[in-house]
Amino acid sequence: MLLQPKNWAVFQHYKDRCPPWIKLHRDILNDRVFMCLPLASKALAPLLWLLASESKDGTFDGSLDELVFRLHITPKDYQDGVKPLIDKGFFVVASGVLAECYQDAIPETERETETKRETKREVATVVATPVGVSDSVWQDFVKHRRAKKAQVTQTVIDGIAKQAQIAGWSLDDALREVVLRNWQSFKAEWVKPDQQGMSKTGQINQKVISGLTRGLIGGDNNVRLLGN
Repeated sequence: MLLQPKNWAVFQHYKDRCPPWIKLHRDILNDRVFMCLPLASKALAPLLWLLASESKDGTFDGSLDELVFRLHITPKDYQDGVKPLIDKGFFVVASGVLAECYQDAIPETERETETKRETKREVATVVATPVGVSDSVWQDFVKHRRAKKAQVTQTVIDGIAKQAQIAGWSLDDALREVVLRNWQSFKAEWVKPDQQGMSKTGQINQKVISGLTRGLIGGDNNVRLLGN
């Protein structure tokens, strides 16, 4: 890819030679567009002008490999500095395809694009707040699933709702329990033992009360009331 400074031919007083130096006009300080460029672009511009002075028409090899070698810069320096200069018109592409030149120089941009795509896919998979579930519980559950890198889909919610119904829980309580216990999902069998324990305790207490009642009614001498 060949680059050329903007209006190069207009400002050349000596057209038949390649000067060993260039003039840098003071008015560049008053150029609002130039002064708003990234610092990397403002630092790189004079070096590119020097490269342009090596040829009579001001064109020079502006490819990534060439500038990394000639100017001792990194691909990231190239990305941060050269592209804004081209975008703002300080250098024009004399020949070649700009996209080909920048393909290897913008891995960060590609990663950002991929991240945006993943975010869009993630948003698309998140279902609306289910009926009967509070907004706070739902938001906590969604964040919890994301932290575990697990999707929030309707299939997932339907499965938890079914297990919650088997356990005799509401979906709101089940989702809250998932967050509190740091679970990824919810299974009825995970909470049934507690309920069964409570049921057994209730049955034992009922048997004790029934025994006491029968003892009092039948005059069982083994039954003693407190205080007697």
